[in-house]
Formats: sequence, structure tokens, C-alpha cells
Amino acid sequence: MQRFFTSRMLVIAFSTLFSLTAVTAAQGNEKCSNATLKGSYGLHATGTTPSGDFAAVGRFTFDGNGNLTGKLFTRVDGNNSESPEFAGTYSVSPNCIVTDTWGPPINSTHVSVIVNDGKEYFILNDTPGPGTISGEAKKQFPEED
Repeated sequence: MQRFFTSRMLVIAFSTLFSLTAVTAAQGNEKCSNATLKGSYGLHATGTTPSGDFAAVGRFTFDGNGNLTGKLFTRVDGNNSESPEFAGTYSVSPNCIVTDTWGPPINSTHVSVIVNDGKEYFILNDTPGPGTISGEAKKQFPEED
């Protein structure tokens, strides 16, 4: 019985130590900031809206300090449109999650995840209301970093 108890305590101790080491290592890998998104990105997004199917391409420029500009070309239920250039803000957490707000005339909010060392991100429109739009963006000129 004593041997079983000792073995079990060793397993628990090593499991706890391993878990703490893994958490510390994962936290040490969190390295994103607003500066991670800097430069121009090409975006492609698709989804549905109350008006019908949605597709878009666009170009976004991030300044590395929390400000962005963008331009979209969209197709909703068979109708094409082009937005004027718009401005917005963004914030990047250390774990590479991005929240942003696009100003007029778009007026929407999003959550994104930075991947590939800042060369790409996945984006989800989380503006309240019906419809679902998601996409991805890739850095246009990654060699300029």
C-alpha cells in the first residue's frame, strides 16, 4: 500500500511539474504586438448576409501602432460595389489575437488570428447581427520586413 501511495505521489508530482513547464513555455512563445501587423495585406473573404451571398477582396495597410486603412471590392447577391478608402483601429494581444474596428462607411468589428510570423491572418466579422463573413489575408510584400 505504501509503495502504491509513493508511486502515485511521484506520478502526480511529475504531472504537475510537466504541466507548469508546458504552460510557462507556451506563455513564453506569446510574442505578438501591434507592430506584428505592419504593412499592406491582401484580403479575401466570403460569407452570407441578409442581402445574400457575400464575397470581397481588399487591401489593408497597418501602421504597426494600432491604425489601419482599407479599401474593399465586394459582391453581394450578384451586385458589385467598391468602398471608398476607410480608416480604423486595431489592437494585437501577446497571443496574436487581433480585434479591430473599421470606420465609415464600413462600420464593422472583427476578430482575427495572426499566423505565419505576421505574414498572414484569419479574420471573422463579429459585428452584431445576422450573417457570417470570414476570410484570410496575406502580406503583399513580406520581403520588406
